[in-house]
Amino acid sequence: MSKKIFPVDTKTGCPLKWNWSTIFFQSGTSSSCHRTEKLKIPEHNFDSFHNLPKKIDDRQRMLEGLWPKNTCGYCSEVEKQNGYSDRMNQLAQLTDSSAIPPELLKNPKATAVTPTFVEVYFSNTCNMSCVYCGPHFSSKWEEEIKKYGIIKEMDQDFSLEYAVQKIQKNTLYDKQKQDFWNYLKTNERYKILRWFSFLGGEPLVIPELNECLDFWNNNSNDKLTFQIVTNLKTTDIRFQNFLNRIKQMIKERKVYKFKIIASIDCFGDEIEYVRYGLNQKKWIESFEKILLLDGVDVGINCAISALTLKKFPILMDKINEWNRFRSKNNRIILSFNLDENLLTDPRIFGGNFFQDTLKECNEKMFINTVRDISIKKHWQSLSNSILHSKFDCKRVKDLKNYLTALDIRRNTDWKKVFPWLVDL
Repeated sequence: MSKKIFPVDTKTGCPLKWNWSTIFFQSGTSSSCHRTEKLKIPEHNFDSFHNLPKKIDDRQRMLEGLWPKNTCGYCSEVEKQNGYSDRMNQLAQLTDSSAIPPELLKNPKATAVTPTFVEVYFSNTCNMSCVYCGPHFSSKWEEEIKKYGIIKEMDQDFSLEYAVQKIQKNTLYDKQKQDFWNYLKTNERYKILRWFSFLGGEPLVIPELNECLDFWNNNSNDKLTFQIVTNLKTTDIRFQNFLNRIKQMIKERKVYKFKIIASIDCFGDEIEYVRYGLNQKKWIESFEKILLLDGVDVGINCAISALTLKKFPILMDKINEWNRFRSKNNRIILSFNLDENLLTDPRIFGGNFFQDTLKECNEKMFINTVRDISIKKHWQSLSNSILHSKFDCKRVKDLKNYLTALDIRRNTDWKKVFPWLVDL
């Protein structure tokens, strides 16, 4: 079905290359997939963010059945090993032709198109500093590095030099933000969008959240899904104000619906250590408030990390418990990605280490819809990647040294939280 819907019927064709753009306002860049490079948006031509020369070249190569140069390597490698890639997952989930750019519907070989999915990162403002994150996505991490300096075992992406480079103020920030709103208003492009996703930092504490809600309140689109990905950590007043706003917008049909993706990786002491700054009890309270909302799709996104994978089944049990009281079409949507940080990637422990946990998780995954089948295929591909890995003694040692350094800064104790790691 998906191949008939997506006009580019080649062995490398990917919907994301045509319909998706992520905009990073902090760096003034854009990409069409989280696994591809970020491209600079021209100072005097913001409107080209979705049709930059490299993106057009990538689309042309896909039309020819070729993989784009110097990008898309992840999916290419996964498919070469007969795995289930992100590209394949996107094709499987494409069930509505309205998600395809209008130019591509008219001409199946079009390479300059209008995006139907737009994802925005405004700033790194965040109230948590997750173990596997960094200063480019968290101002808390930024503060900590500036105060204490780097940790030698850190991934290069955590280095102070890298941090300063990534967090520096985009001198065109305000202009490009206004250019973006103008772009959407011009020719009423905002009516073409089917998906608007807001990430951070942490959206619930970023001032631009209200700016985004204001825009869609004043420029309604009853076919748009407005998504935020959030750690659910904010003040009670701010959280309630947010819930009140979206309930009113749903009532007035300003958008088709809201989708709230809450980030958590497991339950237990491990999650408060890894997602430093999280209050697990408070997270559950906030999440259960969202479950009561009408007109809101609810999801949970997880990073499959070396430090949380063992307790991931507990989270799955809780999701299944919540879903027992929800209709088939209104269940919590589970999504996940493999933590590929050099230190917390689960593959550093080798395939046998998590074998039983991976099997248990696979058995707990429900299958009732086409989407469930796609999710399970994605899980099996992720599991195979872990199962075929080899123990990396040096990286495990570096991980323990890294956690020890964090403990000194944060007054925590990884040995109590992860006793299984002590003697490895």
